[in-house]
Amino acid sequence: EYQKEFPDIPIGYSGHESGISISVAAVALGAKVIERHITLDKDAKGSDHEASLVHSELAELVRSIRLVERALGSGIKQMLPCEKACHDKLGKSVVAKVKIPKGTVLTLDMLAVKVAEPMGVPAEDIFQLVGKTVMEEVEEDESLLSEVVDSYGKKAKS
Repeated sequence: EYQKEFPDIPIGYSGHESGISISVAAVALGAKVIERHITLDKDAKGSDHEASLVHSELAELVRSIRLVERALGSGIKQMLPCEKACHDKLGKSVVAKVKIPKGTVLTLDMLAVKVAEPMGVPAEDIFQLVGKTVMEEVEEDESLLSEVVDSYGKKAKS
């Protein structure tokens, strides 16, 4: 909520709880600054020591925050090289939910997405197919191949 109210200001979290979980969760929710107290002895006199972190907890907090930051990524959706083999084998494509006769104009209710052989039009392109005409009959549960859909992937002339 603070980030919505103050979009140009980094938002932080000042933790006074036991452990590190809530501070790590704050980073996952967008906190850019974390403030935690540290202590040499949780049993020392004073109210902050019990909720403060000892050296090993501080080290674990930093490791956990860095892990969460990496897991959150950049926000840009892209396939990593290590994901390509799995995607090529298990990537989803568009299939016919029903038998589609030659010359039919595609509607969304005729289409489904699943792992299919052969791979056809990528699942993320399903909405680009709506309104296009199939140039060959497509059987139920069969992959929609790009060459079967008129004007798929072609830009409209202006």
